[in-house]
Amino acid sequence: MRPGLMIGEPHVVCYTVPPDQTVPGLLPALDEFRRGQPVFATGFMVGLMEAPCMAAVYPHLEPGEATVGTLINMDHLVASPPGTSLVAEARAIAIDGRSVRFAVVVSDAAGDVVAAGEHTLRVIVVARFHDRLTTKRTQLDRAGSSQLPCECQQRGRQISQELAIPRGDDDRARSHNPGRRAEPALDRDSRSEGGRPRRQRRRSSRAAARSTAAARTKP
Repeated sequence: MRPGLMIGEPHVVCYTVPPDQTVPGLLPALDEFRRGQPVFATGFMVGLMEAPCMAAVYPHLEPGEATVGTLINMDHLVASPPGTSLVAEARAIAIDGRSVRFAVVVSDAAGDVVAAGEHTLRVIVVARFHDRLTTKRTQLDRAGSSQLPCECQQRGRQISQELAIPRGDDDRARSHNPGRRAEPALDRDSRSEGGRPRRQRRRSSRAAARSTAAARTKP
C-alpha cells in the first residue's frame, strides 16, 4: 500500500435501501431470516459500512493488492425500510502496516444516526491470497463431508457456552471451568489492536462515532 491515506479524512458513500435487501432477503434459505422484518438487514448494513472504508483505501493500493475485512464492531440503532436514503461516512483512525481501522457513521435523510462503529481492513497481495484459497479448497475436498469434525463441533459448543455466561454468575462460570477463577466471558476474550479489551473497544467505537458525527456537522 502506498502512503498518503490521511487520518481523519472523511470518505462518503450514499445508498438507497432496495426492496430485496431486507432481513428476509439476507439468507432466504434459512427460516430464521424468512421470518424477519421488512427493513434493511444488519448484514447488509455491515456491507454498507465497509464501502467507504474500501473507497478510502483503494486509491492507495499497489497493482496486485486488494482489501479484506478483518473486524466489525457496530451498533445498528434505527430501522430503515426500503427506499430509505443512507449516507455512510468513514474516517481512518489508525494505520498499522497493512491494517487500517476506521470509525464509521451511517445516517439517514431524517438526520438520525442509524448505525455506528468501527471497521478494520487489511491490504492483501491477491496472488498470495488465491494460493491460500487453493490450499484451503484442497483441505476441504480431502475432508469429503459437509459435516464438521466432532472436535470442531465440541469446541464450537464450548465457545457458545462461554459467551453465554452472564456477568457475575460465578457458580455457572465455575461449572464450565472447574477449579478456575470465574471471570466474565467477554473479559476473558482475546484482545485486539493495542491490547484493549472488547468492552473498552466498544466504548472507544462509540466515542469515535460521536466525534465523526460532530466533525461532519462543523461548517
